Amino acid sequence: MEEELPGEGSFIPRKWEEPLQFLIDQIVDLKLTFEEASRSLNTLGKDESAVRYAYLMLTATDRKLTDISVIVNFSHLQFVDLSGNYLTLEALQVLSQLPYLLYIRAERNRIESAGLNPMHFLQVLIFNKNSIRETGEICQPILETLELADNFIYTVQFDAERLENLKELVLSGNHLLDTSGTYPKNLEKLFMGKNKIIRINSDLVQLKKLKYLHLRDNNIRKLTGFSETLENLTYLNLRSNNINKVRQLRKLNCLPKLETLIVLDNPFYKRDMKRKEEEDAGEDKTTDYTDTTTEVTDKTEYYGEGGPPPAPPVDVLRVRILALLPNLKRLNKDFVTLDEQEVVESTRQSLLDEIFEEESSEDDTDVATTTSYTTDFTTETDFGEQVLEQEEQIDLKTVEFADM
Repeated sequence: MEEELPGEGSFIPRKWEEPLQFLIDQIVDLKLTFEEASRSLNTLGKDESAVRYAYLMLTATDRKLTDISVIVNFSHLQFVDLSGNYLTLEALQVLSQLPYLLYIRAERNRIESAGLNPMHFLQVLIFNKNSIRETGEICQPILETLELADNFIYTVQFDAERLENLKELVLSGNHLLDTSGTYPKNLEKLFMGKNKIIRINSDLVQLKKLKYLHLRDNNIRKLTGFSETLENLTYLNLRSNNINKVRQLRKLNCLPKLETLIVLDNPFYKRDMKRKEEEDAGEDKTTDYTDTTTEVTDKTEYYGEGGPPPAPPVDVLRVRILALLPNLKRLNKDFVTLDEQEVVESTRQSLLDEIFEEESSEDDTDVATTTSYTTDFTTETDFGEQVLEQEEQIDLKTVEFADM
């Protein structure tokens, strides 16, 4: 993320913990005039009566404004963009007098709290790149999207009862150390990239409606903490973290609906990619994962005299991950292909053996074995209990993975 300098629309550079006093001293009170506000109107549409027409949006950005009280004269406004000014929360409270306001954008201001007075119709609130530290005072009954990226938030503390309708929360670029805290219960999308998160806490797994979780650019090493209570999670972005062993991904098997996983730029991925590049640069050492156990009695019947076409090469890194998480539909940037699925089905046991034979490390002390994968991944029974039951009832060395 590029840094913005004072005088270029940003009051506080991103990495500075406190506003510089000399910048505050240079701020001059500047009111938005009626004439300027009139010229800032746009987006003609029908007003609340659905009969008359009025301008529904006001855009007054990068003007060094400190006072927008004149805005009360434009009662039909539904959308307001006041980014790049010197407005405080007190100055923004005037917006609560606009009875039909749906959307507020006030990035790059001097806002230290997002506790605007409750508004009956407010659905989107964007306060990115401000100086917000506390979030517990936010109370908007029908708010659906809340963006607080690039602020100074150290803990997640929301009053769930005051944000009952919130579905999308953006906390990227703050100072979170983990995922602990209190969240609005109806969240469907949660963005927590570019923080300092090192672990997944149990507080996060209470979000039963969560579908999309973005944790890119953090310091996560272990994936312990995910739970089957995240029953609707379909998308998980773990790119650019500190996951050192591919076997850590086995801990995501508890997510029954996980379809998309992003794990690029983790240590295990970089290491395996480098190894693959070295092999490709030398002799052809590509592992042949083609299933040769099935014979075709008359190949010419289906393919002609030339026989079947050669099997397309598969990415060894991808099939290793798919061996751990066979229910994925998309891995990194690409969808899982039928060829990859066939390779995993035919060689899954050998892939798992290879993965768990790798040397352990400090960040992967809870090492699993291939016997941990003898269960149905979509079941709701406790993962550990299933393994124990199977160990008592069957010889794990003879387990077949055909149904995986």
